[in-house]
Amino acid sequence: MSNNIRAIVIGSTGATGKCLIQELLSSNRFSKVTSIVRKTDDTLKNDKLEQVVVDMENLGAYKELFRNKDAAFCCLGTTRKIAGSTENQKHIELDYSSAFSKLCKEGNVKTMHLVTSQGANKDSWFFYPKLKGEIEEAMRVDNFDSLTIYRPGLLDRLTKDRATFENVLVAVLPSLKVSTLAKSMRIACEKEFNEQDSSFIPPTKPVKIFYNSEIYNLAK
Repeated sequence: MSNNIRAIVIGSTGATGKCLIQELLSSNRFSKVTSIVRKTDDTLKNDKLEQVVVDMENLGAYKELFRNKDAAFCCLGTTRKIAGSTENQKHIELDYSSAFSKLCKEGNVKTMHLVTSQGANKDSWFFYPKLKGEIEEAMRVDNFDSLTIYRPGLLDRLTKDRATFENVLVAVLPSLKVSTLAKSMRIACEKEFNEQDSSFIPPTKPVKIFYNSEIYNLAK
C-alpha cells in the first residue's frame, strides 16, 4: 500500500479541524500534512505535520505552499460572536475559503473536501445557510477534479465547555460527533487515490455531497 498522499488543511484549530489533523496524521496513507494557521499548536508533534503561520488577509503570498499537494481540506468556520459581526463572519468564512480554494486550484490540487452545513443554499433568505451555500458555490466554480461537500446537521464538539443550550440540543436532536465527520473525510479522500501508487482516481461525478447518514455510514 502506497502512503504518499500530501494534504493541505485550513481551519485546523476548530473542533472538526483538530480531529481531522489527528485522523490524517494517524493514517499511513498520508505522507505529509500541511496546516495553514494563524498560530501554531504546540501540542501537535508529528514528523508528518508542517504548521505554517500565515497572514490570512494575504494568502496569495504563500503560493509555494500549495504546490505538490494532492488533497485539500477546508474546515473554516466561526460565529458572529467571535467574528464581531456578520460582515466579519462572512469575510472570514467566504473570503478566506475562496482564496484557499483558488490557490489550491492554481497549485493543481486534485481533490477538495469542504465542510459546510445542513441546509446550505446560496439562494437562501437566511444568513447562515446562504453563507455556507456561497462557499460551496465558490469552490464549485474552481472546477476541481473532485469536490466533496460535507453537510452535517448538529455537530457534537465533544468538549466540556459546551453551552447549556448545546447540551440540550445534543441530548434531544440527532447529532454527529466531529470525530466521526473527520474520520469520514479522511476515508473519503483515501478512496480517491490508488492504494498501490497513490495516483489520483478521477471520479465519475466531480461533485459529491454527503449528509449526516452518508457521513456516519462512511465512518463505520
